[in-house]
Amino acid sequence: MFTKNNLKYILILAIGFFWCSSVYLTQEQYLLNYANESYVNIVELLFGSLAMALGILIFGLLYKKSKEIKYYYLIFMILALITTIVFFVTNNKSVMSICLCLTCIFGTAGFGAGYHFSLIASNVEQEYRGRVFAIGYGLGSIGTYILVLLPESYYSSIWSLTLYIPIILIILFLVLRFTSLEEIKEEKYSKSFKINFIKISIIVLSMSLLSALSTDAISVHTINITGGYGNTRLYYCLGLIIAGFVADKKKILFDNLTIASFIFSLLAIILLNDNYSINIIAALSYFFVGFFVLFRTVSFMNLVDTKRSIVFASAFGLMYSRIMEGILALIEGKIITNYTVLIIIISIVLFIVLFLYLTIYHEISKTTETDVIKNIVVKNKLSNQEERVLTLLINGKSNQEIADSLYISLYTVKRHVSNIYKKTNMNKKDLIEKCYLGLK
Repeated sequence: MFTKNNLKYILILAIGFFWCSSVYLTQEQYLLNYANESYVNIVELLFGSLAMALGILIFGLLYKKSKEIKYYYLIFMILALITTIVFFVTNNKSVMSICLCLTCIFGTAGFGAGYHFSLIASNVEQEYRGRVFAIGYGLGSIGTYILVLLPESYYSSIWSLTLYIPIILIILFLVLRFTSLEEIKEEKYSKSFKINFIKISIIVLSMSLLSALSTDAISVHTINITGGYGNTRLYYCLGLIIAGFVADKKKILFDNLTIASFIFSLLAIILLNDNYSINIIAALSYFFVGFFVLFRTVSFMNLVDTKRSIVFASAFGLMYSRIMEGILALIEGKIITNYTVLIIIISIVLFIVLFLYLTIYHEISKTTETDVIKNIVVKNKLSNQEERVLTLLINGKSNQEIADSLYISLYTVKRHVSNIYKKTNMNKKDLIEKCYLGLK
C-alpha cells in the first residue's frame, strides 16, 4: 500500500485539498470585512460552487482537445495563485468576488481537481485508490483544522499568503516534476459503457442533493468557525479513512454502507428539529459524508479504468456535487429552515437513490473476471494476444493447453508468458491473487 508511487499521490492530494479547503475558508472570512453575510454566501455557495464545476469541465474539454495538458495545468495553477494574491490586495468587493470565483475555476477545486483526480485514476492501482484518496484528503482536512486553530488575524488576512504561495509552488513542483498524465488516443465507447456512465451519474447527482441538503442545514446551525468548520474536518477525515479501507477491501460492503449512510441525512434534520446537540449531529453527518465523497470519486475512477481516453471524467462526481450545491444556494433560504419541506424532499430523494441503487447500480458495480483482466491489460499495455494468453493463464491452463486453445506453438506461448511477467512485474501466482482480490 505505502509504496513510493502511492505516497507521492497521497502527498499531492493532501496538499491540493489543504490549499482548496483553506483558501476557500480564508476568502470567505476576509470578504466578510467588505460585504454582508448574504452577499458572501451568494458569491461563495452559488458562484463559487458553479465555478469549481466549470473548472473541472474545462479540464475535460482541454484534455480531449490538447496534447499539452500539463502546460495548461501550469498556466491555470499560476493564474489561481495570481487571483488569490489580487483578492487580498484590492478593497473592492466586486473584484474580490470575481477573484474568488476565478481561483475556484483555476485552482485545486476546479481545473486542478480534474487534473489531480485523473492522475490517481491513471497511475494508482484500483485496489489502492480508495485508501490513497482517503488518506490524501484526510490529511488535507487535518491541515485545515490546524489552520483554524491559529489566530483569525492570520488565516483570514493577507498574511495567509505566506502559507498559500509556498503551498501552491510546492504542488506545482511535485506534479510537474514527478507525475505524468498519459495522452490516450480516442476510443470507441460501447453502448453499455455509455449507459453505465449515465446511470452512475444519475445516482451521484441524487446523492449530491441529499448530501448538500443535510450539510447545509447543519451549517445554518453552526455557531463558530472552529466548531463548524474546523472540528467537522476531523470527523470528515475519520469517515474518509474508514471508507477508504472498506472500499479497497470489500467493495460491495462499501457501496451498501454508503447508501445506508444517507439515512442519517433524514435523521439529522429530525434531530435538529428536536434541538439535539449540533456538535453530535455535525460529527456524525460529516463522518458519513466521507463515505459519499469517496463513493462519488472512486466510482468514476473505476468506471473509466478500461476506457483511458475518458480518464478526465474521474472528477465528474465532484463536479456534479458542486453543480448541485450551487443550484441549492438559490433556494437554500426557502427550504433549509423549513423542516417539514426539508424532510419531505430528503425522503423523496432518499427513496430515489435506494431505488436506483437496488435496480441499477448494484448490478453494474459487480466486478467480473473480465473486468479485472482488462484492467491488467490496460495498465500494463498488453497486446491482444497477450490478453488471451493471460486469461487462460489465470484460469489455470498449462502452457501446452494455452497453445492448443489458441492454435499457436508452445514456444510462442512461452514468449507471451515471459512478456506478461515482465510487463506486469508479477508471476503466475501474483496474477491469480490480483484477479481474486479484484473480484472481492
